[in-house]
Amino acid sequence: MESANFIQRSIINKILFITISGAVVVSIVAALIFFFIFASEGTYHFLQNILDYAKTHPATFAIFLGFLTFQASLIPIIMTYFLLKKEIIDPLQEIADRMEKISMGEIDEEIPVKRKDEIGHLQESFERMRMSLKLIIDRLESEEI
Repeated sequence: MESANFIQRSIINKILFITISGAVVVSIVAALIFFFIFASEGTYHFLQNILDYAKTHPATFAIFLGFLTFQASLIPIIMTYFLLKKEIIDPLQEIADRMEKISMGEIDEEIPVKRKDEIGHLQESFERMRMSLKLIIDRLESEEI
């Protein structure tokens, strides 16, 4: 339960968690692949052929290894992208849309606070500001009458 609170309380913790999780998944998959490759009898000949190729074509082999590394890093990158979109971009866009409505005079719609992290704190602050503006507007309207 403690780790769940750690992840919920900060956006950066969510990003770190998802990135590390992706790296762990990639590492486990790579370990399994290497285990099955090395468990086979023909592996040593296969590896000798790879090493011979690497010696005779170092640039091509380096590009190939770079391509494999890039492919492996895509999993955590994609996971982080979707987390950032879901956890930061979409909520900030929702807050910006609500603030735009408030600036146009639609001050009665409540801003729901759904989170306990930095975005939730921002939602709470905007909701307090909305309530204060509504109170000020209501006072001004009652004084005019």
